Amino acid sequence: MRNLNRFWMVIGVLAACTSRGKDEAGQDGLDGGGSSGDDGTGEDDVIGPPEEDWAVEATISGTVTVELFGEDEYGERYSIEWGSAGYETWPFGTIFLAAYELGTDGQAGRYAGTKVIYSPEVGSSDFEIDVRLREEKDVYVYAAIDVLGDGVIGTEDPRGVWPDAISLVDGQAESDVDITILAQTEDDIVCENGETIEINGAAYVTVDYWGGPIKVMLMDSDGNGPYHVAEALEVGAGEGATTSYTLETCPDYGEMQLVAAWDANLNGIHDGGDIWGVYSATGDRNNNPISVGDRNMTNFPVWLPLGDRPGVDILPFVTMQGTVSLRNGEPMSSLPAGTSIYVVALKYRPSGDIVVTDPAVSFDIQTFTWAEVNTSATFLDWSLLLPSDSIVYLWAFADTDGDGLVNGPGEPIGAFNAAEHGKTPTGQEGFGGIEIILSSDF
Repeated sequence: MRNLNRFWMVIGVLAACTSRGKDEAGQDGLDGGGSSGDDGTGEDDVIGPPEEDWAVEATISGTVTVELFGEDEYGERYSIEWGSAGYETWPFGTIFLAAYELGTDGQAGRYAGTKVIYSPEVGSSDFEIDVRLREEKDVYVYAAIDVLGDGVIGTEDPRGVWPDAISLVDGQAESDVDITILAQTEDDIVCENGETIEINGAAYVTVDYWGGPIKVMLMDSDGNGPYHVAEALEVGAGEGATTSYTLETCPDYGEMQLVAAWDANLNGIHDGGDIWGVYSATGDRNNNPISVGDRNMTNFPVWLPLGDRPGVDILPFVTMQGTVSLRNGEPMSSLPAGTSIYVVALKYRPSGDIVVTDPAVSFDIQTFTWAEVNTSATFLDWSLLLPSDSIVYLWAFADTDGDGLVNGPGEPIGAFNAAEHGKTPTGQEGFGGIEIILSSDF
């Protein structure tokens, strides 16, 4: 949930914009956009995204399902049916999906393909992502909802992940990649007492510019947000571009980051695959943070590209790891023959018999068959891939009678953070060392 001490308001301000090209003397100057000049052949140069020969061209398709939820007075999550929520049409912004390679930090690196669902269906929507790779390798897929419709995938936007790596070769059509996102309805929140200030300045694109909106926004010092967003008008293609922006924001935030994004992949969403920049007085280094007080702020230019990462610090997934063991330290093989063990990140607190292998009930699951359980070891290692900045219910179950149902009378169960019924924030980094102990007397 958003921190209500910081009131959110999305303001789009349209400003005049020109392309930054070269004059006849070869000096930087302002022109009216369009081509960068005549090369003497009678044909204008065309500025556009760089072309590349790909070793792998593939597709990934599936369904993204959005489930609504609420929280009771005890903070427990409960499901809300779309029909009872009173929505006849889709209430949020677009749905963004990305297939990405892992970066050196183990998080999202290069975006190998994106898809934007501009008019999602209530409930579930089909998607297909065109993926381009320089070599055969694994990709991961996540989806996010632009809840406030500000055109930026932010840290507060709900998201879901496909919990497995997808290995792709040229021509492959990977299907049935079904992702679930849990979303809580939220009202737009405006500044306290309606008081706002303005931040303005120029926005410079210093590489070839082939059109697409440029947005300027505020993030907090940890990269969370955006809190406020302003948009400038598009400009024709050219050797760079210059525009201006006016960002209306709540006062008295203190230290914040002023960043910008150009929708360079022209998909209608400012995401981690686009070109990002930051506030810089001279264009050569990041001058963030800025101090947002109670007065208007003038001449705060942003430069794109600049900075070593996207301004919105999106970590699509985290890994949670640990062990599952029996209460008295007995070997796992002491369980009845044929027992299967499941470690699972549930969407909701478990109640009654559960078909835990049903994808609709969990974010991710690791299954241990009897061949793995039948060991003299006193624990089993597990690892789950989960959406970041979310809440899961982390449980383990033993199916001792082999009926495919767990959480039944007498069957061993266990939960991490048992006092909270397994309720566990995933955070932005994940963590390990999680011990779940199975007991029939839980």
